[in-house]
Amino acid sequence: MPKRPPTPPSFSPPLPPDQHLVHLLSPQGSNNWLCQDTEGTERLVEVTSKLRRIKSLIIMRGDFAIISLFPSGPEDKGGRLVGEIIHVLDKGDIKDWKKAGAWPEGFGETPVPATADQEDQQSNSEDEDDDEAEDDDEDGQ
Repeated sequence: MPKRPPTPPSFSPPLPPDQHLVHLLSPQGSNNWLCQDTEGTERLVEVTSKLRRIKSLIIMRGDFAIISLFPSGPEDKGGRLVGEIIHVLDKGDIKDWKKAGAWPEGFGETPVPATADQEDQQSNSEDEDDDEAEDDDEDGQ
């Protein structure tokens, strides 16, 4: 009798304590990625060899992923790599997380965080809109 293939692990909420949902920021070379969790902690993680073997998988900046942190012991020398990417979420996974009400508020509805330059531009455009509205009120009287 043939063996059944093992069932793939579930990455639906809630996650085990050693796994975290992160936002991938930028590639750092050699299958390493800089990622950020909901608290704003940045970590350097690597892509697992299992994911590297999937030729159709493309990991892009701005994606969300599940990482597993390496166990830390007293003999650790404080290396830069602290974990590995075990699953990259696709649009369907994100929709399921939001539907279950488990999507972290730290990531918000829009996955790309605004930079300081973008925030300055937005505040400047809001100020200009307010000035135009005041000018319209003066012309109407």
